[in-house]
Amino acid sequence: MTLAELKAHYGRTWTISEGIGDGWYAVRRAAMSAYGREHGLSDVRCGPTLMELARNLEAETRLENRSWLRVSLRQVS
Repeated sequence: MTLAELKAHYGRTWTISEGIGDGWYAVRRAAMSAYGREHGLSDVRCGPTLMELARNLEAETRLENRSWLRVSLRQVS
């Protein structure tokens, strides 16, 4: 996984940067709601390598796509 590939896949939702000294981190472009954080979503994900960061962002995407979140957001809107 290259930085360009990671940005192409997740760059609309996350700002991806190299950590100071070592590792990588991604910050959401839009802040997560308190409801989302209560259900395990994060504003920041980290990884020691780009591959690990990619796995962490994929896990975050799977959590975002759970039906409880989609249903709850529709009810709030």
